[in-house]
Amino acid sequence: MGSALDEQGGFAQGFDFLRIFLAAGIIGWHTAWLTGHVETAKASAFWFSQYMLVPMFFALSGFLVAGSSMRLSTKSFLLNRAARILPALFADIVFAALLIGPLVTTLPARQYFTDANFFTYFLNLTGWMQYSLPGVFESNPKPEVNGALWTIPFEIGCYAIIAGLMISGAIKRPALVLLFTYAVLIVGTPLRLATSYLVGDHVSILENLAMQIFSSFGSLLWPSFLIGIVLYQLRYYVPFSRTIAIGLVCVAILVSAFGDAAVLLSNSTIVSIMLPLIGYLTVMIGLSPMPRLPGFGTGDYSYGLYLYHTPFLQLLIHYFPEAWIGDRWWTLFFAGFPLTLMAAVISWHLFEYPSLKLRRSFVVKHRPEGGFGGFEDRTHAPNSQSAPRTAPLSG
Repeated sequence: MGSALDEQGGFAQGFDFLRIFLAAGIIGWHTAWLTGHVETAKASAFWFSQYMLVPMFFALSGFLVAGSSMRLSTKSFLLNRAARILPALFADIVFAALLIGPLVTTLPARQYFTDANFFTYFLNLTGWMQYSLPGVFESNPKPEVNGALWTIPFEIGCYAIIAGLMISGAIKRPALVLLFTYAVLIVGTPLRLATSYLVGDHVSILENLAMQIFSSFGSLLWPSFLIGIVLYQLRYYVPFSRTIAIGLVCVAILVSAFGDAAVLLSNSTIVSIMLPLIGYLTVMIGLSPMPRLPGFGTGDYSYGLYLYHTPFLQLLIHYFPEAWIGDRWWTLFFAGFPLTLMAAVISWHLFEYPSLKLRRSFVVKHRPEGGFGGFEDRTHAPNSQSAPRTAPLSG
């Protein structure tokens, strides 16, 4: 993998393609969820993709940020991440609370702006997720304003983990990171099973936290991120094999055709094997030649696609509820994707790209000399061949 990466100048175009593909896949699944047809989607031949898309995003992130984490100071690395994540997240939260909310709420304006839920919605900026605004989308099948934000705490957790590896110096010792990743894989599933009884509304704060960390699907994301880091660190030892990648795609198809989700997620051995294979497949796709998507060469719109799609889908459901009834629910994707892409393009050029340019003055310019150039040190200029592709859902 290291040689394949070097041959492409340190960044492969396949990562651009993969990022947009994964974002589109997640939008597709959320189309089913928001219209109340998620069980129909789970019963389809594509059910296994639900368990691949977000872990692939996190594995991709780990691979892409590993280079700078081994070279930058912890402070610079975290400032770098904040500059990439926070501007678009802030814009999304403000847009939902100050524009969408007043537009569709069933409450009078005065009551809306003085409701406690209006103020707590801004806690999303801290990673404390709040999914509802007062009187907003109450008649939709799902009343959440932006359920896609559920991954933000896990993303913050990933950066806390990598910061710990940097502070301890373990990030420069691949064997230690490999052992740590293996331990997380082995220990994670038993903890998930041990906390699986924590269901219902009558659980304590600590029990709820344990349930979110270990019992939810999100418990697969941190090991996926670590696997991406390990693949980068061992890139000159991991084979670049399209035969293996094609074989893994075939396995995924077979699992979708004949597998069982309950068995898949409850067996620690299967999970410990599945996540490294998904991570390998992710990086292989990223390092492989992929077509340049028309219209996507002027910016990194994947974060915006992920971050903004739910509010726009919800708006379409709110204003045209009859259009997505029955077998027509999947057409919501084709109506919502262009709107979301428009928002992502505006967000990139208005908020994200200016923040990345500013980032260079306090992070990239002062990085230590030497070492592999990494990915995220390249501020993306329009029509350039390389870009700062760094975070799973944050572009």
